[in-house]
Amino acid sequence: MADINFERTVIMIVDDDIETRNVIKNYLIMFGFMNFIEAGDGAEAYGHVLDSIKRIDLIISDWEMPKTDGLALLRAVRSHKVRHATPFIMVTSQQSQERMKITKAKLNAVDCYIVKPFRADVLKDKVWEALTLGRLKKAAS
Repeated sequence: MADINFERTVIMIVDDDIETRNVIKNYLIMFGFMNFIEAGDGAEAYGHVLDSIKRIDLIISDWEMPKTDGLALLRAVRSHKVRHATPFIMVTSQQSQERMKITKAKLNAVDCYIVKPFRADVLKDKVWEALTLGRLKKAAS
């Protein structure tokens, strides 16, 4: 995606497992991204979301986390007056409940969905898709 400004784009990675956050961040660095906000759960992430001055161009969030899960974070982002159109990728390892989770996520306007474990090319495709959808949402509003 030639029109992504890799130096300016800020991606928030939300996962209670630091190793998973590092894997995602390393993939994103490999794709050319440089700016990240990391959070260990949805409650911590929502603190960043509430800071409307802070730039957040994309959120990649795990579903299963303590305190506040990814679905609660997605709902909070979608109901936020400034952040409602922020591209959001949901990540889960619950393959047995995948269909139900995809339905819930779609009902809450998730942009993309990834099942763990995933390869770099899958993440890259979803990041590009989410950022493209985000640009279209901004243009429409």
